[in-house]
Amino acid sequence: MSDNNKYFKEALQNFAFDLASGDAIRHLADLGMTAEEISDKLDFPMPMTYIKKVMDEHLEKKAGLAAGKDSYEYVKEQDEYGHTSFKRIKSN
Repeated sequence: MSDNNKYFKEALQNFAFDLASGDAIRHLADLGMTAEEISDKLDFPMPMTYIKKVMDEHLEKKAGLAAGKDSYEYVKEQDEYGHTSFKRIKSN
């Protein structure tokens, strides 16, 4: 299998997993459940590595927001000559 196919397959799998139970994992993590407890609650079978990955990313992001860390987004700008650049701005 080529690298592009592996990348696409992994991206599609992550999309399907997140669609199936990503929000449920994040919600149950907010309630203080462990990965094992979350795994038992899900109707759709999910690999434990994926549950832990989603939990870690969610809790890190939540901790960063609570600590007042700045988050940024990039805005595409174009000057009068048609040159495109990206500007990093602080998002709320």
